[in-house]
Amino acid sequence: MYRIAILILLFTSIGVKADSLKVLYLGNSHTFWHDLPLLTANLALANGDTIIFEQNTPGGCTLAHPSNGHLFNPVSIALINSTDWDYVVLQEHSLFAVIDYYKNTYMYPGAKALDSLIKENNNCTKTIMQLIWGKKQGGQHCINTYCSVDFDDFSHMQDSLSTEYLRLGDTLSCIVAPTGVAWQQSIENGDPIELFDPDGSHPSLAGHYLTACVYYAIMFQKSPEGISYYGGLTQTEANYLQQIADQVVFSYPELWNLNGNIPEAGFELVQNENVIYCTDTSIGADSFSWDFGDGATDTIQNPSHSYSATGIYIVTQEVSKYCNTDIAIDTVDVILITAPEFLSKKDEIRFVYENKSGLVRIISNSEISGTINIYNISGQLLSSEKAIGKKEYSFKTDELQSGLYLISIQNKGKVTRKKILL
Repeated sequence: MYRIAILILLFTSIGVKADSLKVLYLGNSHTFWHDLPLLTANLALANGDTIIFEQNTPGGCTLAHPSNGHLFNPVSIALINSTDWDYVVLQEHSLFAVIDYYKNTYMYPGAKALDSLIKENNNCTKTIMQLIWGKKQGGQHCINTYCSVDFDDFSHMQDSLSTEYLRLGDTLSCIVAPTGVAWQQSIENGDPIELFDPDGSHPSLAGHYLTACVYYAIMFQKSPEGISYYGGLTQTEANYLQQIADQVVFSYPELWNLNGNIPEAGFELVQNENVIYCTDTSIGADSFSWDFGDGATDTIQNPSHSYSATGIYIVTQEVSKYCNTDIAIDTVDVILITAPEFLSKKDEIRFVYENKSGLVRIISNSEISGTINIYNISGQLLSSEKAIGKKEYSFKTDELQSGLYLISIQNKGKVTRKKILL
């Protein structure tokens, strides 16, 4: 049998930032028991978040065994291609990871093949591999003629499962949902709440509530602690399981690959008058996008840019990797001088600005006979004075605001200019 469900949950809460995700679950009875997708969606809804989900979870289904694998299931393939999912959750047969033949022949190849199909549909969809829990009593388990080792107890079996699923997560560079690790932490705390169904394999309602808390934390990057939805448990039981999920997920995020593909933006900016030089200092990025604030953009790693007008510009760097992005910004203050007189040729006139006295002194080796003009950065003439044959002139700057000014001297048919920063 298979079950396809879709739930659209709408929630509005003043003061709460709500997130919405589209999630596809591909698993078996360990997913549809107690309707785990709906349990997770209700947990999210109680915290102001929305999960739109579908699932295909036939009993006994595997990822890629030819007789009952999602890789060969037309419903599963159609669901993968039906929309741009935020997450696709893959849940393997509970024993495949501890039986070498099935792990190497079906689990690893099947997970890789399904992950490829997921990325072909939408490269930004994130695959979540569920790290399943072991059997309550441990023991040896066989499928046909292939068997696992004889595990001493639950924790012995769980350690083996955790090792294999973490290795698979690293192989695929995918997220791992550590549901089995959360179960192990609760059980090793003294097993205060029974997580198993009487069959010692499937979850009790409490077991799947803990699993839902782990899924919520992984998908939304938010703690489930304090959420008011208890899923049929007592508040004390639910709060305890929420705490376990929070501790496991957020104490070891690097183990679950939660942050492994998130780049960190950053750059250094050097300015030379109207030209800037940007040096990328980001971490983990593989693509770059620059906006220089004047309509110009670039996509190289270390760009330079020239501004053609005076102004304050915001420089934005956006970096990305695997559809994750980050942004860094800086500002640049550009001042361009445009004046009627312009001459780059040097002469014998020197300019001295005395900051303490507020005087600008103009000193020449010969007498100046002409006009001394002062312009602001827009080229507006602020004052004009006739030179009467002296070698030195000075003027006060008390009435001028701080900023950049241009002094222009017309002397005996030549023009000399000097920028003065007050």
